[in-house]
Amino acid sequence: MNKCYIASGWFSPEWLEELEGIKTCLDNLGLAYFSPKDENLCTPDSDLDFQDQVFEGNIRGLAECDWMICNTRNKDMGSIFEAGYFHSLEKPIVYFCAGLPSGAQFNLMLAASGIGVCTSLEQLHSYLGDCNGSGELLSLRYEGKIE
Repeated sequence: MNKCYIASGWFSPEWLEELEGIKTCLDNLGLAYFSPKDENLCTPDSDLDFQDQVFEGNIRGLAECDWMICNTRNKDMGSIFEAGYFHSLEKPIVYFCAGLPSGAQFNLMLAASGIGVCTSLEQLHSYLGDCNGSGELLSLRYEGKIE
């Protein structure tokens, strides 16, 4: 478990709070991460050259990281793209879907591509603590209803 890529939107107060919670969880466990929000910010009116620099910086971050946490809140398109790209690199993904109600459906493609699915920050912290102790990501495949 070396460096984690955090794929997450931050475009609402709720998203930002979850992203910061994920980062705090990783910090508390001493786990290194790459967060695009903290590395490569692009404003809505950025020119094409800068947009390309941000895109390439994030692609480089994906290549340099060993595993990913992908926040699926509100199905942020960038995060889902990053997860698909990361999966194509054959690297493990832990999906984070806080607020998924009991009995709710989770996407089949995400469930099948992830090594784990956590539905709360508490579960994420416990899972990553167990992984950190074992030195590897543990399988926690989603077994609930899928869509």
